[in-house]
Amino acid sequence: MFNTINPVDNTIIETYNFFSKKEIDNILLKSSSSYKEWNNITLDTRIFFIEKLYSCMKKKIDILSTYITKEMGKPIIQSKYEVDKSIKLCKYYCDIKEDLFVQDINIKHDKKYTFQKKYYIKYEPIGCILGITPWNYPIWQIMRSSIPNLILGNVILIKPALNTIGCSLIIEKIFIESGFPKGVFQVLKVKNNMIEYIISNDIVQGVTFTGSTNTGSIIGSISGKYIKKSILELGGNDSFIVLKDVKNIDKVAKFAVESRLNNTGQTCISAKRFIVDKFVINEFIDLIIKEMKKFKEGDLYNDKTKIGYISRYDFSEKLYKQYKDIILNGAFVCLESKRNRNFFSPSLLKITKENMVQEELFGPIAILIPFYKEKEIPSIVNNTIYGLGASIWTNNIDKAKSISKNINTGMVFINDIVKSHPYLPFGGIKKSGYGRELSIHSIKEFSNWKTIVINNDLL
Repeated sequence: MFNTINPVDNTIIETYNFFSKKEIDNILLKSSSSYKEWNNITLDTRIFFIEKLYSCMKKKIDILSTYITKEMGKPIIQSKYEVDKSIKLCKYYCDIKEDLFVQDINIKHDKKYTFQKKYYIKYEPIGCILGITPWNYPIWQIMRSSIPNLILGNVILIKPALNTIGCSLIIEKIFIESGFPKGVFQVLKVKNNMIEYIISNDIVQGVTFTGSTNTGSIIGSISGKYIKKSILELGGNDSFIVLKDVKNIDKVAKFAVESRLNNTGQTCISAKRFIVDKFVINEFIDLIIKEMKKFKEGDLYNDKTKIGYISRYDFSEKLYKQYKDIILNGAFVCLESKRNRNFFSPSLLKITKENMVQEELFGPIAILIPFYKEKEIPSIVNNTIYGLGASIWTNNIDKAKSISKNINTGMVFINDIVKSHPYLPFGGIKKSGYGRELSIHSIKEFSNWKTIVINNDLL
């Protein structure tokens, strides 16, 4: 038995029972049975179901967004945006064409290729995919893991974060209301110590995980132990790099604060480190503080409220300790954070490149690091265990491209905030994980790349 807790006042929202082993086994068998049906229907039919799904989600946007806000303390305006973004993701994948799943191979030196021989790759589903999803985007993360796999013909099991399980159960009901075959999408109410039991089952053929690096390491190890393909989308310590030639620095500062404070800073791709040229750093600090002060505690159901709460009290405790430790290690406090239980007001801490913060800060605390020569930028940016994303802000695009070559991340955005989008591959390197979600490439991650060779010479 477990409870979901409202982060605003730490009161109980709902009480749930964990599934027994027998219930888990029945769910796995249902996944196996539904895969045989789902895999054998046409792409057009799968798209038809997903179109019904997003139509149903559209009708329930208020219910979904309210539950996001209730369970994780996100401002309602951001919760609505999350649901709308999830709907747009469904629409994107509904435009997929059949030819995506077949790739011809032209072997130029094979003189018989044109007439006698044909070579191609067919991307086929592999079965049941387990999605282990986090709490910070409880609808988006589920849809991001599920829809590309469902389009391919795989079926989905979701093990959601327990503190936002209500959101996942609403999504499960929407799948049922949309007419999906039973077992194609199922939610698991299980303890973390049951994850290996689930992954070890032969019905599960792949695992996608979004969460902390430490937990991701465990999931990756378990997946490898049972020879299961896995995708890990882990932590980040993204840089927001500001060069001295940047135009409209006040606008850039607004983008910096927007990136850092969106979702109350509980986002892997938020700009956690502002790396700023010494010639503009003082002006930049003043502008950042001015913008951050606009983010105040308020009614989460008021569209004007821009910042929410840390989703759990233990996360709030951890963040406060990290904040104090950074200050004890020599950081200069440009803007002090005020804490009230699970609420943190935004904070700006200035450090040196020698005093680098390695831990991911999952909350509204920004780190500021000055640089004196542009050649220092890659070494500062890369001085982290993570390699998810980075953004470069400059009036010189060629210079930004040159700098980006030496930045070790999965994504670089120039004069734009790092963000996820359905048509862009999403993922990182180093301790930020491996594999890619989103875009057409994510469909192939959990597919069987079946090589087909046809020899007509014998006919």
